[in-house]
Amino acid sequence: MRPSDWLKTAVILASGLGVFGCGSNPPQLPSPEATPKSAVEGTLVFHLSDTIKVRIPTNRSPEKLVLKNGAERLVLLPIDSACYRVPVFDGMLCLDREGQGSWTDVLRTGETPYTVDIEFIEEKVGGSLNGEWTSNETWRMAFGNEDPWFGDLVLNRSSKGQLKGTIETATGDFRYLHGEETNGMLTLQTFDGAHLFHFSANTSITDSLVDGVFSSGNHYQTPFTAHLKSDSDAPLASGNQAVWTQVPIGYAGKDLLGNPTEWVWSASDSAVHVLSVMGSWCPNCMDEHRLLADLMKSNPQMHVHTLAFERGLDRVNGEKMALNRLKQYSESMELWRYPNRWHVNLIGPASKTEAQKRLPFLDKVVSFPTSIVLVPGANQPWIHSGFNGPATGEKHELERNRFTQVINGLQESR
Repeated sequence: MRPSDWLKTAVILASGLGVFGCGSNPPQLPSPEATPKSAVEGTLVFHLSDTIKVRIPTNRSPEKLVLKNGAERLVLLPIDSACYRVPVFDGMLCLDREGQGSWTDVLRTGETPYTVDIEFIEEKVGGSLNGEWTSNETWRMAFGNEDPWFGDLVLNRSSKGQLKGTIETATGDFRYLHGEETNGMLTLQTFDGAHLFHFSANTSITDSLVDGVFSSGNHYQTPFTAHLKSDSDAPLASGNQAVWTQVPIGYAGKDLLGNPTEWVWSASDSAVHVLSVMGSWCPNCMDEHRLLADLMKSNPQMHVHTLAFERGLDRVNGEKMALNRLKQYSESMELWRYPNRWHVNLIGPASKTEAQKRLPFLDKVVSFPTSIVLVPGANQPWIHSGFNGPATGEKHELERNRFTQVINGLQESR
């Protein structure tokens, strides 16, 4: 069964009105590897429809819920005896004693809470497959029948038919996908607190995926096909990187307390500044911020300016709810570790068109995230649209190298 109406209301109030806001003593999250003795092994099943289910290996205990999303570990801490809060992206998972419940996503801004029915099934899921992956393959995917968009499905396959990988696009990735191929059907899925994706396809035709269906939550579906990628396939589109319009670089918005704030870059500034155009609803933005946080440790003169474009600003109390979402995001990401160096600002609504209007020094905003790096002595900013996260492996390391070189004042290596 779903949580009661009062429970749905509670999560909106908790996330929107700051029950989980920043405090002077931020909580220390337990290690995902530390499994309580009371933990029960099983599978958390998200019911997207009568036939489509996302299955995530999970350890359940009163102390925490640990979801094993591929190589990623999501640690959900309890709100009360039935519900656990989703880290970074907020919302909650609620389960009754029989293992029935729902996921409530507060990132969506409809008139009623967005929920997906879930259940926890106690079962042995199996151990790690480290060292058992036997093949690597890349599939060129085409989504939709009219005006299709494209991506590369990069897969590792085990001898037991299990799969892991991601989908790479021109501006980012689909993070950690995992699943299996059985009886001529391929299935992949992910749940990272914001994304709830499911892919299925028929593999009966050699070197092809047919009758593919991509589902995002219980609200969106589109067909896809794929073929094994070859040297004759064109590279994915570059994503048309944004460029500097020669307009002075700066921004105006509100800080986390709701006070007006503005900032303008001076070429004489001796510090490195990174402006991150993002949204607290964006998993690729989260991945980029984790990289920037690592680089902050070795660059004591580096500042990051989070320029947030948030959903729901047109709703009653929309700005207040957005600011509290950003407080929660900042706490979950432990941005308090960088006092006076990581500046979080609410700039406008979650729209690339609106983002460009509010940041006229960019000719366009291609994607969230977009980063603008300002280095002392440079005659122009370095602008980077999109981000390849850790699920992409080598491409993520290339992103790390690019950012490191630019922040250190070296020429970017492509």
